[in-house]
Amino acid sequence: MSQFATGVTVITTVDDQGQPHAMTANAFTSVCLEPPLVLVCVAHNTHTYHFLEQAGRFGVNILRQEQEALGAYFARRPEDRRGGVEYSYNMTEEGVPFLGKCMVSLACQVIGSHVYGDHTIYLGEVTKALQNDSGAPLLFFRSRWYRPADE
Repeated sequence: MSQFATGVTVITTVDDQGQPHAMTANAFTSVCLEPPLVLVCVAHNTHTYHFLEQAGRFGVNILRQEQEALGAYFARRPEDRRGGVEYSYNMTEEGVPFLGKCMVSLACQVIGSHVYGDHTIYLGEVTKALQNDSGAPLLFFRSRWYRPADE
């Protein structure tokens, strides 16, 4: 699977106290445009899985190339997140946290889920979309950050 280049997203939801929680994910895709549906796969051994099960809603934040440090930061378990990575959240009216300065952020309501092995696939209906200034997307390929222009 490392031979397939993917974009990098940070999936956001809220924890048991209603505070923002996030994790990096590249298992994300668009399902259809009408209605706008996306899916994301979340491992059962993550905090995100528990919080997403409870909240029933999530955000998808598509990272730009300059946000590599943010992607790496949220790829770690919460207890291992240290360092000077700057980020901020904005909450939507629906209570979905958006990360600031991402290329695109989507608020999604879970409308279906299915367990496969150690992951759950969540199908989300997009209820809000925010597009910021465009730029080059952050990509992941062969188990590392990837910049096609550098090849």
